[in-house]
Amino acid sequence: MGSFMEPFFQPVKRCSSQDHHGAVMKKVIVFFNTEPAVTVSLMEGITTILREYPNGEKAHLTLMSAGFPSLTGDHKVVYVASDRDVSSDEILEAASKLL
Repeated sequence: MGSFMEPFFQPVKRCSSQDHHGAVMKKVIVFFNTEPAVTVSLMEGITTILREYPNGEKAHLTLMSAGFPSLTGDHKVVYVASDRDVSSDEILEAASKLL
């Protein structure tokens, strides 16, 4: 695997895998509040995730795809939703543990 540079982010448009019912699904890493990252599977067309803080405030997290180009020309795309800025290292660490 080549060295990863800073990711590029873009809104999610399409999904890539199908579940057992034939629906197109994508796995998304969710960074929310101070909790550890988790993954959720979402159907095609979903572009936000609703989460609620302990005080009852609701947050709509926009799905993004984080692309990590490498020096060798290959790249990895990870779907992310977050209520805060996350570093490329945080995303890669979560992806290696959760995906």
